[in-house]
Amino acid sequence: MSIPSKSVKITPAIMIGGSGTRLWPLSRSNMPKQFLQLVDDRSLFQNTLARVNDAMFSAPWLLTSRAFIDMVNAQARQMEQEFAGIVLEPLQRGTAAALAAVAIAASEGDADALVLAMPADHVIDDPALFLEAVRKAVPLAESSKIVTFGIVPTEPETGFGYIRPGEPHVVDGEEIGALVNQPGGFLEKPDLEQAKQFVEMGYLWNAGIFLFRASALVEELKRHAPAVYEAVAASIAGGTSRDLGSHMLLMPAEEHFARCPLEMPIDTAVLEKSANVAVVPCDDIGWADIGSLSALWDISDKDENGNVLRGDILVSQSRNCLVHARSGRRVVLSHIEDIMVIDSEDAVVVLPKAQAQRVKEIVNSLKKMDAPEVSFTRSALKSWGAVKIDRSYGDSQVCAVSLQGKNSVTYMVSGAERETWLLHGDQRAEYGVDGHFTAFVSGNPVSFNRGQVVTIRTATGLSEFTYVRKDPDLNWKIDDWFPQVAEVEAPKVRLG
Repeated sequence: MSIPSKSVKITPAIMIGGSGTRLWPLSRSNMPKQFLQLVDDRSLFQNTLARVNDAMFSAPWLLTSRAFIDMVNAQARQMEQEFAGIVLEPLQRGTAAALAAVAIAASEGDADALVLAMPADHVIDDPALFLEAVRKAVPLAESSKIVTFGIVPTEPETGFGYIRPGEPHVVDGEEIGALVNQPGGFLEKPDLEQAKQFVEMGYLWNAGIFLFRASALVEELKRHAPAVYEAVAASIAGGTSRDLGSHMLLMPAEEHFARCPLEMPIDTAVLEKSANVAVVPCDDIGWADIGSLSALWDISDKDENGNVLRGDILVSQSRNCLVHARSGRRVVLSHIEDIMVIDSEDAVVVLPKAQAQRVKEIVNSLKKMDAPEVSFTRSALKSWGAVKIDRSYGDSQVCAVSLQGKNSVTYMVSGAERETWLLHGDQRAEYGVDGHFTAFVSGNPVSFNRGQVVTIRTATGLSEFTYVRKDPDLNWKIDDWFPQVAEVEAPKVRLG
């Protein structure tokens, strides 16, 4: 199982994982920040995809987990941007295992392949300047250096790790970065006094973005993190590959991947031990890793009164506020300052901006109450469309479901005793049970019972339904609705 690669171009590998509640209620376990529209009308993941839509790159590979594959496919489809394939991490084991999977699979296709690995959840305001830094770093990577990109600090920051540049690296008379000498080249998150010293000494923020020759990272893993290498290599060798037409799906074997050390970052596993690491500074690229709601206010465009406003909002005599209105309700602010208001589909949070760190305490309190709003949303994107819970009453849930792009979904009715579909307007769609298909008639309900295997397909490019679940299991989270049963067992094959 390998990633085919063209050595003349850089292969982007976008890491789409993790979960978190630092931006709650915007982010949830099933909706981490990379899928959110935080700074413009595209999600952070979509902006990352757009960033590598350049002639210097081949089609990107996406590294994610089964929990996010529907969201990844749906948001990539919205961008109408091709990607080469998905590496489906069977378990989350940290960035060492993730990058090992990319490097090993890529090296099997082309040992000399250059890979640019980056998280999906970063903000880069000036992508052209970032791409210049990548071009500058290519000679370093071609000489088998693991290149990391260091952000020139704009202030002492205690939330990031730091990189200590060593002696300059010169190619053809041009300084293109610096070596990173060990020990002490990579430094953990400092306290404020240390951070001030680091900035004065010219240290760089560690952005977690890497450029490397696939075979070079493989050799460093073998040398410094053999447990990670052996587990991931066995997982790749024993995994499966599927050609889905538009892209490849690579699925490493879970039983081997599970042997990887838990939460092992690539910094600890390799970079802090290797003599073959270099750093290329990035200045003025507008980089940010949004770690709190107040940080979102810091990096966002503001109106003349310092307000950051997204959604249907009326503001009067208010300054320096952050308001995200995502529920469909209008939010009105009057005569207040330095306040954050997050109006999500199922929770409203109002906090002083200076108390953004209190979100963690709020989330912990809600977890003790087993509040579902902590972890899950009331809506979900699927690879075939979208679903949203509109309301619950009595023993039923009323939802909106849409199928897009002449897609279909085959699933087993689960999580409710009975479900009813009602097609809207003059759209055309069909339902199938036991291989027999019947056209929906707009306005006429069609019902199915628990255990039935059903196919819903659209013929118009967009079909919208009211979808009612009778006697639902309320612990059945929306991400698990429509469990698909049409999976074909993937053959074990090698590519390239």
